[in-house]
Amino acid sequence: MAASRKLVENASAEAGANGGWHLARTPDEERLAGLEFALERVAQAYYRWKAACFSQVAELGISGDDVAILNMVRYEDRPKRLSEIGQLLNRTDVPNMQYAMRKFVKAELVEAIGSGSRRDTRYQVTDAGREVTDAYAELRRDVLLPLAGDLDQGDAAFSTIARALDALALAYGSAAQSAPIKGR
Repeated sequence: MAASRKLVENASAEAGANGGWHLARTPDEERLAGLEFALERVAQAYYRWKAACFSQVAELGISGDDVAILNMVRYEDRPKRLSEIGQLLNRTDVPNMQYAMRKFVKAELVEAIGSGSRRDTRYQVTDAGREVTDAYAELRRDVLLPLAGDLDQGDAAFSTIARALDALALAYGSAAQSAPIKGR
């Protein structure tokens, strides 16, 4: 782990120092590119972890993105529309979310309730889905929580990080909406 950390630090430093990174031509761009590089690594590790954790508690091979959807269906233990799940996860890829939901329904982890129209359909976990998400939470608690505790950050630091990440999500969301689109 220390070797890979050193490799990443060297790559970040070299890219900024020698102007070799097209995203980091100025000091401000260098700071932003370094942050984005770190976010990419965190996101990939996070989604890889969720998929690996889930594969230990269920025989359904799903991605980390799908795990997020299932956990959001379970969130607050109440039925939710797909649009609400998308809002909570800051996702707009409705076809992918629908595909994930079909997998969960077929695996009997989630049930669809409603009048039949997509707009009115709500989803909730089944008893089997509750068992799987409980097992996922337990494995997460047993494996990940001790590692996060070793970071020695404390509650205030984690809250600060969460607020900063939420602010970044808002900034990137706004930037995505204001970016010029070709052909417009």
